[in-house]
Amino acid sequence: MYNTILCAIEAQDEGKIVLEKACALATHSQAKLLVVSIVPYVLLPKDYQAQLEQEIIPKMEAMTSEMGVDRKDVIIKFGKPYQEVCEIAEAKEADLIVVGSHSTKGLNKLLGSTASAIANHAKVDVHLVKI
Repeated sequence: MYNTILCAIEAQDEGKIVLEKACALATHSQAKLLVVSIVPYVLLPKDYQAQLEQEIIPKMEAMTSEMGVDRKDVIIKFGKPYQEVCEIAEAKEADLIVVGSHSTKGLNKLLGSTASAIANHAKVDVHLVKI
């Protein structure tokens, strides 16, 4: 059914829930699984971005390796989360995006704005995982 699944997560506990669902979908569909985490900061100095990335990498590696995802299939970027996820999905020819319904922190807890924006802007199917 699907050939390439892009799972967009945060490097937090909720991300593990979404990743588990994405892994199950990928296994069921015999699809390639790519995992992306977008840090929503674009106007930070490059050295601070590098520091944030170095903090996120071990968390992402721990979550993804536990699920059997190869490090080369894990992407960490900075920018507008919905925009980056949609662009990566298109560039990697993903035919399904898996994302959590909302974050459990800040305004996204109430609005689910990133998940909503991905669902509205993606050119492919979007699977929302209830968190």
